[in-house]
Amino acid sequence: MSDQFDQLQEGFVQNEIPEQREQEPFDQIAQRQNNDKKQNFQIEEEDEQDQNQPIGAIQEVLKPEENKKNTIMIKKAETKRIVHQAALERKTEAFEQTKGYELHRSTQVYQHRQLVDSVWARLQKVVTSSDESMKFLVSYMRLRIEQEEQQLKYSQTAQLNKLFKDFDGKIMQCNYPEFSKAVRTMDSAIERQTDQIKIFIVWMQNQTRERLEQEMNNFTNQNKDLINSYNRFKKTLMDLDKEVLKYFTKYDKMYQNMTVKGKKPQKDFLRAELKYKQAAQRVIVYQREFGTWLLNSWNEIKLLETQRLDLVTHTLIEFQNQIMNVYGKINQFDQIIGALNGVKVQQEVQTLYSPDFVLTKQELEFIQTEQQQELVKYFQNFQVIDKYAELSHPLILKQFSAQRDVGTIGKTWIETGIIITVDHYFLTFDGKPTRFSRPENKYPLDGMKMNTRNALELEIQFVIPGLVMDSKKKLLIQFKKSDELEEMMYFLETVGQNKFALN
Repeated sequence: MSDQFDQLQEGFVQNEIPEQREQEPFDQIAQRQNNDKKQNFQIEEEDEQDQNQPIGAIQEVLKPEENKKNTIMIKKAETKRIVHQAALERKTEAFEQTKGYELHRSTQVYQHRQLVDSVWARLQKVVTSSDESMKFLVSYMRLRIEQEEQQLKYSQTAQLNKLFKDFDGKIMQCNYPEFSKAVRTMDSAIERQTDQIKIFIVWMQNQTRERLEQEMNNFTNQNKDLINSYNRFKKTLMDLDKEVLKYFTKYDKMYQNMTVKGKKPQKDFLRAELKYKQAAQRVIVYQREFGTWLLNSWNEIKLLETQRLDLVTHTLIEFQNQIMNVYGKINQFDQIIGALNGVKVQQEVQTLYSPDFVLTKQELEFIQTEQQQELVKYFQNFQVIDKYAELSHPLILKQFSAQRDVGTIGKTWIETGIIITVDHYFLTFDGKPTRFSRPENKYPLDGMKMNTRNALELEIQFVIPGLVMDSKKKLLIQFKKSDELEEMMYFLETVGQNKFALN
């Protein structure tokens, strides 16, 4: 409306001070005057229309600075929306990567653990069979001891020296001297056999009690220790699995709240992911220890079994020698002793406990073909490859390397990795951070203040939200170059103003 007033005033001025121009024909002058009247009439009509307009419309015309403010607010809101959407897209990308990694990790861990459990179960099956064999041998020795004790009683009472003799009170009279001499030879042989039976019985008792039963107890106790270790591994892994599930569930819930429910995140999304990744990494490390433990236990059982088979072989050889000393040499004696001496104990045990015997063909093919590893390396070098590890992390806006002061009295500098996240958190790590590193500190960027101590030292004061009141935390950082300090200050300033580009 003010513009129209200005035009109207310009018209009056033009009528009062006519311009110097060439003479116009009459009819043109009349036409021009008529047009001037029409124009003035239209101006008056527009003026009346403007007076009939609502007050709000007049205010918009009279106060253009408010329109400018509204435009700025709209632009800020649009910028905020774009930044929020870009951050949400980054979080979605990170979530999909983490979800894919968890599926891959859980599958790899399950396959490795299932193989460990299968091998352990088969080893214990062989151990059980070996224990039953030892029990049978001990039972056999005890039964033979009872038989020899009965034979000993018979030998002690079976005397032929009374044959063809008369007893006249105190002196035994021999009717046939030569015959009696022969009988005495037989009795002497029986006495010698009786002595050998005693020796045999004592040997079997000692061998059974001090060697066989002692070996069984040692073997059982050591194997029981292995079983207890196995159970402890299983329990710990179960607890670690629960921890992974807990942190991944929190991570998933946090993402669902942001995307589905549209809630504003109260915690740093990257830190939630790192907590899950650390829990998952603990499972992988402990699973690798479980596989290494299996290989060590496998070798320990083989050693125990080797010692057992060697003891049993020598026991049977000595047993045959004892029988020969008591009852004489039988026709098959040399053949029996030769066969027992020919037993290659270590080779026998190695074959029984070899991977080809303990593992199935399918399991061996899985390790060699799918995992493309040797059996030993698969068990003791177990790891889960993160295919996203070499990619830039979607939740990280910027990374810096510096040193931070952790001293209480004087300055103590330690190498520090710094990450700025999409949720505007300042994370510090000991050393260079990885996808499985745990941040030592987490600071929100809202309300922070920066102050340079010198060209290389930057002091940042963070505001830490509290339940009752906020607190403040100072962090002193040292850079190797002044350019690095300036880069951080510039980036933190732009992040604080939401003017950064999501790279």
